[in-house]
Amino acid sequence: MKFENFHLRGVRGQMVMGFGVKGLGAVTSFLFTWLLARTAGAAGVGAFGASLTTVQMCVILSLLGLDAILVRSVSVNLSMEKTGRARAAARHAIRMATSAGIALATIIVIFHWQIAAELIGSPAIAQSLMVLSLIIPIMVYCRLVSTVLRGVKWIGLSQFIDGPLTTSFGSLVLGVVFVLGLPVSAIFPSQLYLVGWILTAAVATFLYARAVRSWAPHEPLDESLLKPGFMILVANANNLFTDWFATILLAATHGPAEAGLFRVGYQIAATLKLFSATSETILQPVFAVAYRQGDLRRIGRILRLTIFGLLLASAPLAIGVLVVPQWIMRIFGAQFTAGATAMQIMVLGQVFSLVFAASGSVLMMASRERLTVVLTTISAVIGTILALLFIPPYGALGAAVAILGPLLFLRLASMMAVRRLGVPIF
Repeated sequence: MKFENFHLRGVRGQMVMGFGVKGLGAVTSFLFTWLLARTAGAAGVGAFGASLTTVQMCVILSLLGLDAILVRSVSVNLSMEKTGRARAAARHAIRMATSAGIALATIIVIFHWQIAAELIGSPAIAQSLMVLSLIIPIMVYCRLVSTVLRGVKWIGLSQFIDGPLTTSFGSLVLGVVFVLGLPVSAIFPSQLYLVGWILTAAVATFLYARAVRSWAPHEPLDESLLKPGFMILVANANNLFTDWFATILLAATHGPAEAGLFRVGYQIAATLKLFSATSETILQPVFAVAYRQGDLRRIGRILRLTIFGLLLASAPLAIGVLVVPQWIMRIFGAQFTAGATAMQIMVLGQVFSLVFAASGSVLMMASRERLTVVLTTISAVIGTILALLFIPPYGALGAAVAILGPLLFLRLASMMAVRRLGVPIF
C-alpha cells in the first residue's frame, strides 16, 4: 500500500481521524452503559434507553433532513470556493432545525406524563423523558455544527462533538459515583447526559466560530434546503423508527427491565453500527463532490476499501460474540446474561450489513432522495410487522429479530441501487 500520498486532509487521513475519535466514543459509550447497568440495574438501563431513543427520534424530526443536505451543500460550495453560500446554508439550516427542536422539546416538557403513560405505554420513563427532552435542540445544533466542521475537513473535531465528548463526561462522573458507592436517583443518568450535552454545545460554538471566520459574508442561496431536506427527514425517521418502536413496544409489553436487556445488547451491536455510521459521515462530502464531477470509479474504489476495513475491524467483536456471548453480557451484571442470544443476533446482523456499508450515503449525495424514502419506508414497514409479531411473545429476542430484518433489507437494496447508478463496486 502506498503511503506517500497520506495526509490528514486526504480521505485516508480523514478516515483515520474519524475512526480514532469514534473509537474513543465507542469505548466511552460502552463504559457509560456499563456504569449505568452497575449503578441502576436493568430497569434503569431500560428507562434511560427508552427515553433516549424517543429523544433521538425527536432529534431526527427536528433536523428536517438538513444535516444531510448541509453536508452536500457545504462540501460542494467549498469545493467551488463559494464560502458565502456555504455560510448562508449553514446559518439557514441551524436556525430552522434548532427552532423545530425547541418546539418539540417544549411539547414534551409540558406533556411528558401523557406521552409516557398514554402514548408510549410506560409511565416509568416519564421523568427521564422530561429531562432528556431538553437535549433535543442542543443535539440538533451540535449535529449541524459537526456537519459544517466536516465540510472544512476538521474531521476529528467534528466527530468529537457528535457524541464522544458527552459520553466521556458522563462516564467520568458515573465512574466517580460508582467508585464512591454513592446512591443514584432514577433520573440522575438523564440529568448527567443533559449537562454533558450543554458542555458539548459550548465547545461546538467555539469551533464553529473558528471554522467559518475566514468565509465570505453570506450570499443568497440559489438552492432550496427544506424541500430536499423533507425527503431526507422521512428517510432518516424511517431508519430510526424500527429501533425506537422495538424499544418502546418492548418496554410497554415486558417492562423496563426487559428493555434494559435489549438495550445492553443493542449497545454492544451499536459499536459496529457506530463505525459504519462514522465511515458514512466522513465520506458523504467525498461522495457528493465525486458524483458532481462524474467520478463514479472513485466512489466504487472508496466503497470497496471501506467495506474491507469495516469487516476487518469488526472481526474481533464478531468472534467474541460467537464464542463467549454469556461472558460478554455478564460484564454488565449477572441479570443481563438472559439477553445473550438477542445480543448475538444484533451483532452478527451488523457484521453482515457492513458488506453493504455506505451505500445509503451514496444515494443521498447523488440526490436520490425519493428512492431513499421508498426503500426506508419499506424497511420501516418490515420492522413494524416483525416487532408486532415477535416482541409480545419473545421479548428482547423478538426485538432483536425485529431490527435485524429491515436492516438487512435496506442495506442490500441500497447497494443494488448504487450499482444501478453505474458505480463499479465489485
